[in-house]
Amino acid sequence: MLVSGACVFLIIRNRKVKARLHTCLEALDEAKKSNDSKDKFFSIVAHDLKSPFNSLMGLSEMLMLQAENLNSEQVQYHSRQIFNSSKRLYTLVDDLLQWSRAQSGKIAYNPEKIDINILSSNVVNLQRISVQEKDIVIALKMDSGLEAYADANIYSTVLRNLIANAIKFSKLGSTIYVSAHRKSEGMIEVMVNDRGVGMEREILESIFKIDEKHTTVGTFNEQGTGLGLILCKEFVEINRGQIFVESEVGLGTTVRFTVPAAEINKK
Repeated sequence: MLVSGACVFLIIRNRKVKARLHTCLEALDEAKKSNDSKDKFFSIVAHDLKSPFNSLMGLSEMLMLQAENLNSEQVQYHSRQIFNSSKRLYTLVDDLLQWSRAQSGKIAYNPEKIDINILSSNVVNLQRISVQEKDIVIALKMDSGLEAYADANIYSTVLRNLIANAIKFSKLGSTIYVSAHRKSEGMIEVMVNDRGVGMEREILESIFKIDEKHTTVGTFNEQGTGLGLILCKEFVEINRGQIFVESEVGLGTTVRFTVPAAEINKK
């Protein structure tokens, strides 16, 4: 009996050791995949940084060497090119720093009861100047009395980025719809819908993968960083929500994200 009991004990123990070893191997495999993805991501970012730097150096060198031979229109044109390259470079670096902070857990998360209607209205009003060039209308339609339990700054950053994206890819004279409503499972869903150029299925399927480049040129040839939606996903998840993207070429894109409703966080 003692021998049988010892054998059973050893079998059970062996199974537990194997299970732990299997778990450790899976964790190591996931860590390796994550590191490989990040390595590829940094390679992509390094490549993207070169383009605006090369433009800046080339254009500024030309102005330095040929300024006396250029007329005012030529100087203005090249100055605008330098400004656009600088702006794109700044945006890329800023997105990269925010992504890095999110990965290292350094994004401040201060949840509180927030009024979704007021915050969303403030974000939309700040974006109305940006839509004038394309003659775009932003239509705000939200259920009344929407209160969430989330970080106000993170929420505003997500919505601002999604609206800016919608503006970039919207057609002239179109409408961007920003709406929100309660969901039955204690969440609030916010939606940004445009009637823009849309995305190919291949791009849509890899939109949140950091190791794949998926930038698209806007309707006015605006250049993106490829990090916008990835950052939005990081920030939405910090706010305890989820994000979803639907798109069809030529018909536009809809981005939906959730935040916890304030009532489910009452003690």
